[in-house]
Amino acid sequence: MRMRGAAANLAILSASAGLAACTANSPDGNVSEASQPFRAEFNADGLATILSAPPAAFDPVEAPPPVPRTAEQDAADAEFMRVAEFQNSVTDEVQALADRLRREERGNFQTLHYDNEGELGVVFEFLRDGPSTLRKYSRNPTFRGETVRWSQEELMAAADFMWDTFRDDRVIQSTGVATQVVTAQISVSEDEFRALVKRKGVTLPEPVKLVFHAAPVVPISNPPRAALQDEAVPAAVAPHIRIFPRHDRPAGALNAINSRVKVVLKDGCFRAADREDALVLFPFGAQLFVDSANYLAFGSAETPRYARVGEVVTFMGSVHEVDVPELVNPIHAACGPGKVIKVEGLQSASAQDRQDAVDDNANALRRLQNSYGLDEAQARRAMAWLDRRQEANRQVTEDGIALLPITAAMTIDTPPRPVMNASECPAGTSLVSGLCRTPEGYLRPLPEWLTEFLEQDR
Repeated sequence: MRMRGAAANLAILSASAGLAACTANSPDGNVSEASQPFRAEFNADGLATILSAPPAAFDPVEAPPPVPRTAEQDAADAEFMRVAEFQNSVTDEVQALADRLRREERGNFQTLHYDNEGELGVVFEFLRDGPSTLRKYSRNPTFRGETVRWSQEELMAAADFMWDTFRDDRVIQSTGVATQVVTAQISVSEDEFRALVKRKGVTLPEPVKLVFHAAPVVPISNPPRAALQDEAVPAAVAPHIRIFPRHDRPAGALNAINSRVKVVLKDGCFRAADREDALVLFPFGAQLFVDSANYLAFGSAETPRYARVGEVVTFMGSVHEVDVPELVNPIHAACGPGKVIKVEGLQSASAQDRQDAVDDNANALRRLQNSYGLDEAQARRAMAWLDRRQEANRQVTEDGIALLPITAAMTIDTPPRPVMNASECPAGTSLVSGLCRTPEGYLRPLPEWLTEFLEQDR
């Protein structure tokens, strides 16, 4: 039910009165956790503050052993090597020819791409007489010229048109220019987007191909709402927060970077404690719930690695400021002015760290076996020995603070130095893809630390 004005104030005052009654009945004057809707400090208006929370219990899952490779995977690897060898064999010739074409066929030559299907080749694109033009410059049978319709300038202009026309509507996730096509990733349904195009009275550029990613369908107008009007907030929680703001679109293309933010609650407003207390905009579809230990948490249930309000969350993508009026105005109306940042996910960083440690150890153990020929028991002893040595050699700052050790898993995962000449390989090994390997496929020479371990492990 939508609540406004006096009705909303009454709900908050009622919550405050309930909390006051609990305080009066408590021997030490504090509100008992059992009587609270969730663990928090509540002010006189009933608004909650949560500055920290312990991560929920989480047991990392041991990764199962790798599934044996299939014939299809082997074939895919062989095909990849075939393509790579071809491209490496012609790359210098392709670069020199492309440079010449840019000079002597200015306005005609556009770009080139590798044809990696079937008979491998390189395609040079021209606006006029592609096949005959190329033959004036090269007789390489793997090179072919094609006449294309769109110049690179026209394709880039089509991509710019999509951004310039629909940026304020926030329906474009990304664009990409490929061979004679501009792909535009759309974050709303096709019907909604076509209606938007019609309202704007524009015609989409012909090279543009639309790809829709609206599942579930995302309405074009879905601004953040006050807590008391929000179905993603439990009824017992709603009177104690001002707003639970989420983005109204699924995330588009994200930077390949892992980010972390400590999300807290201050006087009913969600903030990033480690980002100058910036106000927070949550990802599309986020929800709140109270877990079995009475902590306010993100999500719909106690799924593995869920995060509680007051702890650090981790997610893929950069942390960036949001300034879209439809998104930030409701937050400012509820919580006052200030910078608003977007978090892209709500997974517990602590739980993720524990899972990563288990995964890293398992990968390092397999690497010792697969890359250096140790059996499992010997590999486990090697990792334990290396961890002890790394712990003993921890570096210390000028202030006397011991830095975290470089773990065995991190050391083992460091790739060996590439070998450029087969003469550098030890006796009994051969150069394979830049590394020296034994006939069994094991890497040599052994790392210094592993040689030291094996000498004392005999």
